[in-house]
Amino acid sequence: MKTILKVGLIGCGNISDSYFSLAPQFCGFKIVACADLNAELAATKAQKYGVEARSVEALLASQDIDIIVNLTIPAAHYAVSMKALEAGKHVYSEKPLVLSLEEGLKMKALSLEKGLKVGSAPDTFMGGLINLLDTYWTKVK
Repeated sequence: MKTILKVGLIGCGNISDSYFSLAPQFCGFKIVACADLNAELAATKAQKYGVEARSVEALLASQDIDIIVNLTIPAAHYAVSMKALEAGKHVYSEKPLVLSLEEGLKMKALSLEKGLKVGSAPDTFMGGLINLLDTYWTKVK
């Protein structure tokens, strides 16, 4: 029997559409609920993608959620991810994972203490520009 991780997504802004729409292409996890400080936005995304809308607090307290995908604004990444770890949830965050080394070390310590995993989206600094230049040079050769 395969294990399917149940995902709770926090932060229903523009980037969430990519996560919601691409998630079904991958195996091993399923987004089952979402939350946002703007409850109306969370409800709209939940209806659009067939998941349940919950408050941030309810999502963090949910026993049916294994991992939190943190799509909040960068300044909130640390606080939301730490609350998720404190609630016993694994964390995957959009970049940047944290805004300081001190925050990163505290997050690492808590994740190790709780036996939880933390991951983050890769840095794509100038990624778009590199792709644009590759396309340009391919056309001019």
